[in-house]
Amino acid sequence: MERRRYLQTVGGIGVAIAGGTGVYERYFTGPDWETRDGWLLSGAAPSDQDFSVFDHFEEWLGQRHAVTGRFVDIGIPDSDIESAVFSGFESIWQRGQVPLVWWQPFFGGRDSTSQSVTRDIANGDHDETLQMWADTLARWANRDREYDRRLYLNLAPELNGDWSPWSPAVGDDDEADYVAMWHRIHDMLVDAGLKSDQVKWVWTLDTTTRDVDPEAAYPGDDYVDWIAVHGYNWTSWETWKTPEELYGSTFDRIRSIADKPLAVTEFGCSSEMAEGEHDPARKDEWVADVYDYFEESELQMALWFNVDAETDWAVFGSEYGAETASVGGTEYDVYPAYREALSGDGVLGPHPKHPRVLTDAEFAGEF
Repeated sequence: MERRRYLQTVGGIGVAIAGGTGVYERYFTGPDWETRDGWLLSGAAPSDQDFSVFDHFEEWLGQRHAVTGRFVDIGIPDSDIESAVFSGFESIWQRGQVPLVWWQPFFGGRDSTSQSVTRDIANGDHDETLQMWADTLARWANRDREYDRRLYLNLAPELNGDWSPWSPAVGDDDEADYVAMWHRIHDMLVDAGLKSDQVKWVWTLDTTTRDVDPEAAYPGDDYVDWIAVHGYNWTSWETWKTPEELYGSTFDRIRSIADKPLAVTEFGCSSEMAEGEHDPARKDEWVADVYDYFEESELQMALWFNVDAETDWAVFGSEYGAETASVGGTEYDVYPAYREALSGDGVLGPHPKHPRVLTDAEFAGEF
């Protein structure tokens, strides 16, 4: 088979870079595209959109994450959709990672989105914007004739959370409206030319359950490729929980609904205790424990929310840390348990040879 050479810009990972230029060579041949043995696709959400801190994060790790998360509102101005895809998603792809998009049905701003948004979408009220998304995503996915792009779409996540206007827990919309919304969006993207090896649909529950029937809100096996859970450990929201206490019942619930690959596509832990004190060593121990628990639970993807928002969720560059590390001349607070967990056997970053980052089987959670 003809041997082809590709250059890929990947940032500052020393183990992969020639001359510190941010560019390295990878050689791809068909027979080398074998699906790897492993149990987990690694992932994270960066704290910065220009990836400057994220580059240092991954340099500290000594490896790339396989999947990188990005939040995008469906109802952004039509003029911004092209940039969101061909700049935002493409920037992740050019790093040699698969984008996972938390694709949120906010229209007219987060505070202005109607609590009937799922019914509105199902009724076709937002078809013009959705068609623009579908056409743009299809052009992006197919822009390279030989090796097309791929992404995960985490559509309308945390459906059982009453903080989301698309949740049946708020407004007058119900689970049937949520399903109808999902079907309409899914079918529009498929009709635009997005294929199953280009996009995987991720259906997500939060660990905090409200007055929602998840079984009734499941779009069906033909419309979902991965099932997922979101959940955070922080005493200010509930009590400090072990990984099993935090995730166990939700894992059982979601697996009773569908036999699909299971992911935790947004999670983190704070070092803050109930008294307002911080215990970074306890957080570091929790990080080690959660990856042990994920392996025991046969999880297949996990994305750490490496962003300090309501509290210090990050494991690199947080306000607190179990250790400090100097990367690129900057001192960062870090949690070494995260680096140790991701360096463990069976945790998969990008495929070292495949031009589409993951093999088809890995992309589908089959490894």
